[in-house]
Amino acid sequence: MIYVTGDTHIPLDIGKLNIKKFPKQKEMNHDDYVVVLGDFGLFWKNDKTYGYWKKWLEEKLFTLLWLDGNHENHEWINSLPVSQWHGGNVHQTSENIIHLMRGQLYDINGSVFLAAGGAQSYDRGFRKPYVSWWPEELWNYTQQAYMFHVLGKMREHKANVDYVLSHTCPTELIYPMFNISPKEDPDPTTDMLQDVLEYIGYNNIKDWYFGHWHQDKDYGKFHCLYNEIRRIG
Repeated sequence: MIYVTGDTHIPLDIGKLNIKKFPKQKEMNHDDYVVVLGDFGLFWKNDKTYGYWKKWLEEKLFTLLWLDGNHENHEWINSLPVSQWHGGNVHQTSENIIHLMRGQLYDINGSVFLAAGGAQSYDRGFRKPYVSWWPEELWNYTQQAYMFHVLGKMREHKANVDYVLSHTCPTELIYPMFNISPKEDPDPTTDMLQDVLEYIGYNNIKDWYFGHWHQDKDYGKFHCLYNEIRRIG
């Protein structure tokens, strides 16, 4: 089983994964997955809060997969050791807590997933660099080049991405889904994801899931999740 949900902002919104709100987890094991679509929040500050919630998640029966969002300590995340998991690079900090890294492809239960975390913080002007905001929230050239390289290899072999998992969404969705002009505070990440969408092709994907916008809303194959925990497949 694979479930996806929106931002957890540990400790603010992690309660959605408790037994009462997510009873399905009683039927799960470490071969089942829950994906947090960015702004996970565990890796923020190495203090008692981190230790408490890390232990709480390690005691879950399922494996927790997460994308990085914008409100994360990217410097800490990027310092974590890299390993291989289901065909792509990950940061695996516990047996059942795994960071799906940017631009990586994973074969999970017979489907191909593209992970594309990160976004620009709208509130960055009110945050302190390397204390409550990290410029690494935006993709660098190497990350983007690698992603399009692996997508190109898939195209050569006439293979497709089944699901895209991202923190924010392609630019063309911002106005129809959220009634916000993307010109108000342009985010290079949404423009890059627009390029990903056009490269892969809308008709070739099954679904695209993202968080960031703190809403539960569907628009064709695009699904913004926040409080909802939705099963894939």
